[in-house]
Amino acid sequence: MKQVREYSEKEKSIFKGIMDLLNQGCGIHELKVSDIALAAGIGKGTVYEYFSTKEEIIREAVSYYVYKEFDTFTALIDKQQNFTDTIYDILNHTIEMLKTRFTSLLFMVVSLEESDVKQLIQEDRTLLPTVRSGMNEFIEKLCDKGRKEKLIGEDVSFEECKLVLNGILTSFTNEVLFMRNKSLPGTAEDSDSQPSRVDILAEPFIDEEGLSELKDRVVKLILKALK
Repeated sequence: MKQVREYSEKEKSIFKGIMDLLNQGCGIHELKVSDIALAAGIGKGTVYEYFSTKEEIIREAVSYYVYKEFDTFTALIDKQQNFTDTIYDILNHTIEMLKTRFTSLLFMVVSLEESDVKQLIQEDRTLLPTVRSGMNEFIEKLCDKGRKEKLIGEDVSFEECKLVLNGILTSFTNEVLFMRNKSLPGTAEDSDSQPSRVDILAEPFIDEEGLSELKDRVVKLILKALK
């Protein structure tokens, strides 16, 4: 699944500016074109040379990063020759995304759990169907690899593979987010304080051993469910 069109370096800098602002804790609907321009290191007038409205800017940025993340996940399948190592690569990449970036836009679009993103892509009638189709191709390639290694039972259908992988990987993402938040200062069970997005994204994970154990459990669960 490739980008619908190529973006100029100026457009990419604008998109990066938006992601930087989101990582700093700004809400999608709180963004201003002047702030986006400042974060991108260009003038406000230059932004309007490429985009007509703030909504268009954000919608294109979401699309750009969704496609970019999807291409990265797809490349992981081609990188590894065996099914198990591919799953580990996917889990590791997911952790890195949740450590260093605005919570994965790809996950948001696929699950539609993020109302802001859902609202932004409503006008783009092609993005969601394209992503859904691309995810099916992604999972199909992954399942084919597992079948060739006889790690996926012959009677397990593609739809069953998709349900298992989507369900377990989504649960893994949620568990990693929980572990991340729990490791932050001021998030103990007896505390009423809640970390801001800035605090969450600025802090590294503490329980690396717990993450390693979680990945092992996830891989075993996937193999068991697909056998």
